[in-house]
Amino acid sequence: MKIGVIGPETTVKIVKNVAERDAADVQFVYCCTEFYEESGELAAKLQKQKDVDAILFSGPTNYAYARHRVRPRIPWGYLPHSRTAAQQSFLQAIAVYGSDLHAISVDRYSPELLREVLESAGVHNAQIYQAPYDPEEGGYEKKVQDFHRDCYRQGLVSACFTSMEHVREPLLAEGIPCIRTYPAEEMIREQIYYLQVQEFTARENRGKLAMIAIHFNYVFDDVQDLFIREWEKMQYQNEFKAKVYSVAQRMEAAVFEIGIDHFFIVTTRNMLMNVFLKNGEHWKLMQFGRRSSEYKVWIGMGVGNTTLEAKSRCLMAINHAIADRAGSSYLVEDEKRATAASISFEDSSSSAEFFIRRIGIGRETLMRLNQSLQQEGDTMTSEEMAARLGITTRSANRIITRLEEAGCITTVGKRSGGKGRPARVLKVSLPESLRGT
Repeated sequence: MKIGVIGPETTVKIVKNVAERDAADVQFVYCCTEFYEESGELAAKLQKQKDVDAILFSGPTNYAYARHRVRPRIPWGYLPHSRTAAQQSFLQAIAVYGSDLHAISVDRYSPELLREVLESAGVHNAQIYQAPYDPEEGGYEKKVQDFHRDCYRQGLVSACFTSMEHVREPLLAEGIPCIRTYPAEEMIREQIYYLQVQEFTARENRGKLAMIAIHFNYVFDDVQDLFIREWEKMQYQNEFKAKVYSVAQRMEAAVFEIGIDHFFIVTTRNMLMNVFLKNGEHWKLMQFGRRSSEYKVWIGMGVGNTTLEAKSRCLMAINHAIADRAGSSYLVEDEKRATAASISFEDSSSSAEFFIRRIGIGRETLMRLNQSLQQEGDTMTSEEMAARLGITTRSANRIITRLEEAGCITTVGKRSGGKGRPARVLKVSLPESLRGT
């Protein structure tokens, strides 16, 4: 597959770095332009020459200039703004310009997304001024530039955020704090995969598309220290996100994030059946969600002739899973059937034995570890685990690796012993079914 990338040189370079590293099986044609008005012309040229199978625009602005000027005959998309990119931009505003982020101006960014990110960082009731202009208006960049300048000079904001280099440079020259937002790497990978899926669908591969919906939740309200509770939530979010992306990579699939607790994986039926289910990727995610009563995971899987059909069926499946209980998942291949096919994780009576067989750690070792957690607490370093179990540190590290793969370990800090690297402090959470054995 060959994808044409259109956008400013600085952003295209970022796309190129990610593409060459993470999408080696895809060819790319890079078309740089510093003027958004030229995006439509470049897209038309690529389509006329039939040189690419899909087109990726570097952002919403140049896509807006192109979408009404060229009727697409091939898949195309753009790099949307993301939480990660917003977080990085906010850190830059704090570190470089000393902004408190309580009042900012933006152009193309969604105020709702920014407010969500700010509130997660403890900045509540922030005032966000958004430029009231459409990208297709004449003189759009000049209007946006004047908007940011007026907001700052009137003392309304402490920093300005833009995705356009032509807006940022003049404002910086005038001493106005202006931060350029760039697309996050995961959004680049996601859109590349999305275009691959679109191109795959266009070939009319009937009955071969699959979609997996994943929803997770957690409760840490029993922790009295608010800082620790919020920190653990963030750790869990990041760990679960990393696991989902890792699973998708092994399935050669695309991942789409919906908020912070919903994911969609777009893949093929073959990958769903042979990698996600038979090879145990499904089990690893479900086990991560069953390591204690604080964690819950629901999974729904759908198969269809088109992406829309597969998504509809996977939503049906996850609704069944949520209505059922945490620890079960569903697969729907044909909604005309009376019920979805249930894929139960494991009955409670046998889940401990199933865990022991699957994880590859001896029963006696797990029982000693379980007893240690109950008597001495659930946090430890690898050396402390070795001492508790009476084994070598190397053996303890092998156990830790397998427990991490099963989602039973969270890194909650580091501890320095004076020399060498600080040791990771690990929180070990074995499944509840194992605790009673």
